[in-house]
Amino acid sequence: MIDEHPIPHEESPTFRDYVLKARSYFLEVLRYWYVPAFFALLLIAYNVYKYSIYVPVYTARVTFSVDEDEGGGQAGLSGMLSQFGLGNVRPARYNFDKMIELSRSRRVVQQPLFSKITIDGKEDYLGNHVIRIYGFDKKGYFTHDSIPAFSREDNDRLIWLYRFLIGSIDNPDKSILATTYNEESNILSLTATTRHETLSLTLAQLMFQSLSDYYINKAIEKSLKTFKIVSTKRDSILGELRSKEYQLANFKDRNRGLLMRTDQVGELRLQRDVAALSAMYAEVLKNTEVADFSLRSKTPFIQVIDAPIAPINPSELSLVRMIIKGLILGALIGSVLVIGRKAWREIMAE
Repeated sequence: MIDEHPIPHEESPTFRDYVLKARSYFLEVLRYWYVPAFFALLLIAYNVYKYSIYVPVYTARVTFSVDEDEGGGQAGLSGMLSQFGLGNVRPARYNFDKMIELSRSRRVVQQPLFSKITIDGKEDYLGNHVIRIYGFDKKGYFTHDSIPAFSREDNDRLIWLYRFLIGSIDNPDKSILATTYNEESNILSLTATTRHETLSLTLAQLMFQSLSDYYINKAIEKSLKTFKIVSTKRDSILGELRSKEYQLANFKDRNRGLLMRTDQVGELRLQRDVAALSAMYAEVLKNTEVADFSLRSKTPFIQVIDAPIAPINPSELSLVRMIIKGLILGALIGSVLVIGRKAWREIMAE
């Protein structure tokens, strides 16, 4: 039997259907033009308000590179990897990541805060200048730089100021201090962005000095300790050797022409002591030279590429650009709402 009620075949929309649909949406937007206009005016007003309250900021940037001898097996491994174009990849990245983490540490950040600088004719701690320039007077000011003697209130102020400077790790663009590196050029950048030109310049310079000093001191800590131990031992032996040499010379001057062998025992003992101390001094002197070479080879070399200088051009906002941006974004939001309402009605009508 032949089915008397065949299922109707639904035709796929043609290009003409799409054009007509788009035309109907366009006419709908024109019909309710005041909706996009309302959102456009709203966003324009908001951007104009942002422009009126915007405070220019000054960004001081220090670019630098870090060179250090990995030494020993790591140097040999890097040499082997360099034959395949992979040399120094991990050590460089490891050192840079370590440098960035150190730049966000309170140990490094707090040191510049207690350097006395002069801004607008007033000499004070850098941290107090930050509090004053940003209008946080209610937080109070630092009266001394002895952190171990800080009160609980001083510690709270220090921790708050530290967090204010480094900002959020998830939003580094809004932080005052930031450190980044370029993986291709292996160049690091330390920036300080504040509302005052002198503050930005000084903060960037002092932060770089604090970071480089701490990084170098931590890198050579063990080698420096070894060098100090062998140097102290060398000086001690040298002092004892000179004392024995003087005693021996004095003994010979006082006992010339000795006839009895028993009288020469003291001289023989002094000669034996001088010989033993001379051998010990030669050995410790060699160890000192080795320790000094190790210390020098493990000391990182941090070279400044570009240091910030005045004047610094402040960041500025373009009023025209903000108005155009508000106009386009507002009109787009309004149009989407109008089109969405029409599409919803058509769906529900079906």
